[in-house]
Amino acid sequence: MRSAISGRRLWTLHLIITVLFLIVTYQLFQLMLIRRPALLELAAKQHGLRIAIPPLRGQILDRNSKELATNLKIPSVYAVPRVLPKAEIEPLARKLQSILGLSPEFLRNRLSRDKAFIWLKRKVEPEEALQIEQLKSPALGIIKEYKRLYPQGDLLAHIIGFTNVDSQGLEGLELYLSRDLQGRPGSRLTKRDAFGREIRAFEIRQIPAVDGHSVTLTVDQYLQYLTEDALEKAFKTWKALGATAILMEAKTGKILAMASRPTFDPNRYSQAEPASRRNRAITDMYEPGSVFKIVAASAVLNENKVTPQDTFDCEQGAWDYGSRVLHDVHPYGRLSFEDVIVKSSNIGTVKIAQRLDPETLHAYIRGFGFGVPTGIDLPGEASGYVRPPKEWSATSPYNIPIGQEVMVTALHMTAAMAVIANGGELVKPYIISRITDQAGVVLQEKKPVIKRRVIRPEVAETMRRILVRAVEEGTGKSARIKGITVGGKTGTAQKVLPNGRGYSHSNFMASFIGFAPAEDPQYVMGVVLDDPRPMY
Repeated sequence: MRSAISGRRLWTLHLIITVLFLIVTYQLFQLMLIRRPALLELAAKQHGLRIAIPPLRGQILDRNSKELATNLKIPSVYAVPRVLPKAEIEPLARKLQSILGLSPEFLRNRLSRDKAFIWLKRKVEPEEALQIEQLKSPALGIIKEYKRLYPQGDLLAHIIGFTNVDSQGLEGLELYLSRDLQGRPGSRLTKRDAFGREIRAFEIRQIPAVDGHSVTLTVDQYLQYLTEDALEKAFKTWKALGATAILMEAKTGKILAMASRPTFDPNRYSQAEPASRRNRAITDMYEPGSVFKIVAASAVLNENKVTPQDTFDCEQGAWDYGSRVLHDVHPYGRLSFEDVIVKSSNIGTVKIAQRLDPETLHAYIRGFGFGVPTGIDLPGEASGYVRPPKEWSATSPYNIPIGQEVMVTALHMTAAMAVIANGGELVKPYIISRITDQAGVVLQEKKPVIKRRVIRPEVAETMRRILVRAVEEGTGKSARIKGITVGGKTGTAQKVLPNGRGYSHSNFMASFIGFAPAEDPQYVMGVVLDDPRPMY
């Protein structure tokens, strides 16, 4: 007997099916049309993978294209914690601890994260990378990264500076030229699987990186080596707190060598004390002492206030000028203008300077480049300090001509001596020769810059002759070189006491600034030792 289905039940069933069909249709409409863009965006986020392509940082080269800073491909270790079962975290952490030298807590923390990519240790040794590969763990991987390498070690360390693990410049030219050196990163858009691993076969597009520009310096690597070698010996022999040497072309301002002590290895900069990373040639200010006498001497000659034959009473080494007594190291009677400089008489120099009013003397001090930065293309240069005449004390006219109450850097004094060496012009020191792209196209090239004429050529010639005598007969005899005529001036400055009141009688800044060959000076060199012992 057939069961009868009422028409009412049939229509109710039809209605339910129709409603369900409409709901399904609506959901399909939602998914396929209304929510399609949002779902595609979500899928792209889940499956799309954008991998950064780091650029190759530009090289730093010496004037002969010898590498001072370059790059080396180094392996880095990463993990994919998402594919690692919890039970395997601890055993893997113990293995990694022995290979990478990392703490178990650090490794457990990194491996426990719900991530598709996480760094474990960047820029590891090749032996460490090989041991990681031998573990054959799907949760570990190796990526090759570029590491900044300084093949000359500590040579020119204070000039070049260094970068961090991400190749970002932190000090020196690496910081100063960071925009030029670092280049522009590229990227690769590809797909990843459910565990976050890259599927290389599904690469969508690639934007190549633009490598950084190369920088060529004015520095000569061989001259830099000779300079640093000699400075290191002097620094250790005289047990100095610090030391600086600068070699510069007298007529152009090109820096051929610049060194400081103590020093450091930029390949291991994190192990260096902050004081050893300081470029003392441009950052450390000091009172120059007797080497500053070239300014007053040049000024009075240029102003026609004196002739080389004029004589001055040097008071037998002690001159009472009011409330104070000015002393010479050796007692002298009357000395000619030339002999005052050759024998480095403080009393004679002050009497020479008194032929100029304070405003004129101050103008020449500024003319020689003191009191402002030299403008060298390096970061962190100090400006020095020179007080205007309206701020001078009653003793300033007796102190300033002999290098007290002024603050300079070793570069200031080297540039000032170049004025005398090159015929009277103040040149701007520079150390960057040119910047080129990876195709060798020159983007920027530096040329010598003459800031101003300071003294007449004939005055510079007279001063050169006097300074040659200072080396041959006077205080600079140690600077004589067989077969080459050298001119220059010594400087011995008492250091200011820590409380700022008076000068120490046991702590000194010792310096020599010279030029050669004297007949047509090509080079100027400044050397400064901070508190040498036992003799200054």
